[in-house]
Amino acid sequence: MATEGLLGVSCSHGMVHLAEDSIYFEFEPVGDGLVTPIITAFARQTQIMARYRMNDLLHLSEEPCPCGSPLQGVAEIVGRMDDVFKFYTSKGEVLITPDILRNAVVDADRKIEDFRILQTGKTQVELVLARELPVAAANAARQALVDLFEARQLDVNIDLKQAHMPLQTKRKLRRVENRLRQPVDASLQGQN
Repeated sequence: MATEGLLGVSCSHGMVHLAEDSIYFEFEPVGDGLVTPIITAFARQTQIMARYRMNDLLHLSEEPCPCGSPLQGVAEIVGRMDDVFKFYTSKGEVLITPDILRNAVVDADRKIEDFRILQTGKTQVELVLARELPVAAANAARQALVDLFEARQLDVNIDLKQAHMPLQTKRKLRRVENRLRQPVDASLQGQN
């Protein structure tokens, strides 16, 4: 279920199948086997949605689901297109999806329970971790991001901050966020 309505249903095998029986889906490739859906839903009661471009990044299943459904399966919902980190090199644009960034940080140390990774400039990333997290765990998370960017031959400056991590109730929690066009959230400003 999404703001746009019922877009898919999971089956007994854990696969999310798109609601192609009531919505027409088109898929725009964005690289690395990922797509962003464009939906058309004429059966809506209040407002027709014609070629509405969604913000989600999907990895579609290439194999038929064992449940036998003919509807397109989604192997993974990777994140939001506007939270993809974009870097520019002499070879062109390099995109890094939220799931890759998130996994690098959480896999760095089991003690990491909350974090924010913010792209704040063309080559600037801010990593915010809980103030009470041990320094070794914080440094491991920063190093994991350094390794990730270096593996993609990117020169990125990572600013590590440890701060109070307030519960956000005014908007959806986004741990990975591209803020190149948005002001930095003052509640995440803190001291090392």
